[in-house]
Amino acid sequence: MSVDDLFGAIDDCFLDSSKLEKVAAFTRAQRQVEGWFKGELIYLFDALLGENRISTWEPEAKLGDSSRKRCDFVVGVDGTPVFLELKALYHGEQRAARFGLDIYLYKDDVGIWGDVVKLAGLSQGVGYNLLFIYPRPDPDVWARQIETYKRRIAPINLREASRVGEYPPQLYICKMEIERGD
Repeated sequence: MSVDDLFGAIDDCFLDSSKLEKVAAFTRAQRQVEGWFKGELIYLFDALLGENRISTWEPEAKLGDSSRKRCDFVVGVDGTPVFLELKALYHGEQRAARFGLDIYLYKDDVGIWGDVVKLAGLSQGVGYNLLFIYPRPDPDVWARQIETYKRRIAPINLREASRVGEYPPQLYICKMEIERGD
């Protein structure tokens, strides 16, 4: 199984109509439910390991032998550790206030910055932010926000391994590869 195959399995899992109905309910309830996404990934990774499609997986994995820092998941793919930091990014109305995705895309503690820094510091393997964004953002707005964020966090590099326009209105599963740029 390649990293692309892993991401395909994640898409297949969450883009199932019964799961999209749940994501739509989360949107109607105006809530972030990161724990549900993590639980579904635990179930998926366990199944993939049982089918010998991945070699290993571990939740809350150390980023290195001597590191105290942990990552949401590490998955063994083709002999390479793939570190995954998950975020559920709800955007829209919440308690009479409107939240845009840009709130998550700053160099602060609110959004993905801590995970970006953590993954940029990897000494082995590859690191991805796995962003469950609901509802799916407008592709043009998302492209502008990501380009702004890339400039903001340079020299760290981001590479989006998914395309927002290929996802249903309920959910975009963004796979953002993070690399140190210096």
